[in-house]
Amino acid sequence: MATTNPQKDEYLITIFKLMGEGEKVTNKSISTHLGLAPSSVTEMLKKLKKDGLVTNKKDNTLTEEGIKYTKKLLSKHRLWEYFLEKELKFSRKEVHPIASSLQSVTNEDLLNKLNAYLGYPDYCPHGSIIFINNEETSKDFIKMSQATPGRAYIIRRIRDDNELLTYCENMKINIGDKIKFLDFDSFDDTAIINYGKEEKRISPKACKDIYLKEIE
Repeated sequence: MATTNPQKDEYLITIFKLMGEGEKVTNKSISTHLGLAPSSVTEMLKKLKKDGLVTNKKDNTLTEEGIKYTKKLLSKHRLWEYFLEKELKFSRKEVHPIASSLQSVTNEDLLNKLNAYLGYPDYCPHGSIIFINNEETSKDFIKMSQATPGRAYIIRRIRDDNELLTYCENMKINIGDKIKFLDFDSFDDTAIINYGKEEKRISPKACKDIYLKEIE
């Protein structure tokens, strides 16, 4: 495995997430997600392809080696998020930048000890998969915007975005909560859910980034 660095890691994570969302991985899409100039993206992609982490094809997808590396990198990040929130009581909004600074300096020994200390969790506090402990994929989830009226779901993941996390905190929506999906508002597609004994209305914008798993 070629040695990487924090800047390269962010590129790999971005490509991995674009692939998972079914988006075409172009120089422009990477540039947009990272907020960088297209010329900078082109140069970094050349390095990642040389390192064998990104394919030489036009679509810039990760190689098998790149996927394996990025899954472990994301596992490190999400274990640190779990530790920071559950053990040190940082807020959900605070943990992401701290975990980002720790992920690239976490060696194998520290990773294994941290994982064991936390009890090998399957998910981070935002519901994202910790791949070294759980083989479930995002394909097992659907967005709330795709839910079927009348069916029951568990909230499995909330996208790691400060604005969205604040919205969910205010709405008292949490990972692991069970809901019954009632319907979409005919005017603006607001989601209407039954949450315990309470009816809640979730904005269409939030629905695109809240992920559910159907309860059999």
